[in-house]
Amino acid sequence: MQLKKLTAALAFTGLALSGSAFATNGMVLEGYGPISLGMGGAATAYDNGTAAMMNNPATLALGGQGSRFDFALGTIGPRVNTNALGSSDAGQFAMPAFGYTNTSGNLTYGIGMFAQGGMGTDYDPAPAFAEVSVGRVILPLAYSMGNLTIGGSIDYVFAAMDLVYDMTGDGDALDPADINFKDNTKYSGKTKANGFAGKLGLTYKVSDQVTLGATYQTKANLSDLKGGGYKMTGFDMPAIAAIGVAFKPSDKMMIAVDVKDVMWDDVMDMPVVYKNGVDITGNGFTQKWDDQTVIAIGLSYKINDALTGRIGANLSENPIPNQYVSPLWPAIVENHYTAGIGYALSKTSNIDFAVSYAPEVKVTGTGAGNLGLEIKHSQLNWQLMYSHKF
Repeated sequence: MQLKKLTAALAFTGLALSGSAFATNGMVLEGYGPISLGMGGAATAYDNGTAAMMNNPATLALGGQGSRFDFALGTIGPRVNTNALGSSDAGQFAMPAFGYTNTSGNLTYGIGMFAQGGMGTDYDPAPAFAEVSVGRVILPLAYSMGNLTIGGSIDYVFAAMDLVYDMTGDGDALDPADINFKDNTKYSGKTKANGFAGKLGLTYKVSDQVTLGATYQTKANLSDLKGGGYKMTGFDMPAIAAIGVAFKPSDKMMIAVDVKDVMWDDVMDMPVVYKNGVDITGNGFTQKWDDQTVIAIGLSYKINDALTGRIGANLSENPIPNQYVSPLWPAIVENHYTAGIGYALSKTSNIDFAVSYAPEVKVTGTGAGNLGLEIKHSQLNWQLMYSHKF
């Protein structure tokens, strides 16, 4: 019975995730879970709950004995304006996630589902709409060996996409040469893909004050996005490598710093859309993204036995070269500034909340296909999580 309930919950969350994400660090979130988000996304070297499945699975072994359940809800709030298509109406995207872990002795195992990220825009009345979402079902395993913990996970990755674009430039998207696949719901995409990836991670406690962490997430080789007579090739999710440190100068304070390498160059090159077997994009969707270095810095302070405050910054560069930036997929935001709180409702239950603001970034197209295109993009995001230990 419990397995049936868990399977039903996974299916429901999968439906909710499949239309629910927008770009932050490219197409991945600046922070997974409000504990990490409040600290700028830094999460490689300290216990940050079941969101460690997305961050560094080795830190799952740092949470103590027993079971833990986290349920999180958040939104991504993009603001996109262009001089060609006007403002995007895609302003709020729901981001549910949950995770369960159990630690018995030296071994920790669990299951979770998280939105990994995506992109999306909706220009009205212009015939231009794009929504890409990517989620993961994760099976993690971690093992503690004193000062050293190691962890890994097997990730089932699923993606969905809707896309409407006037390739002929005649003001509609209904010509045979145009792209028009959209299922008109918030819970799925017309085309779908899936694949597998994995993570490996470790932490090492140098002293009572210092813990080091490192993790590597493999590239997710997704199948072709297919549906409604359309097929898109060349769309995958990147490998990510990260190292970090957590420093506790006192019992109340912790400082965490992560450095990540998001390897977009290997996956975001030239997506191709086929309609009934015919390539209808040519070079129109050439991307050629650059790898992205992300520096996450965070500080937490335990104000009293119940209340913890957090602040942070997530610093990166726009991964899309100006000659390839597109109004459909303007994943150009760079820095995020974050804050959060954690409140202990009891010895076994917590609520954590975090907010993230990405100041406006403006780019101007310099390529043959986007010369003079101006795009402005800012974001206001938040996450709320309830945690229960038993």
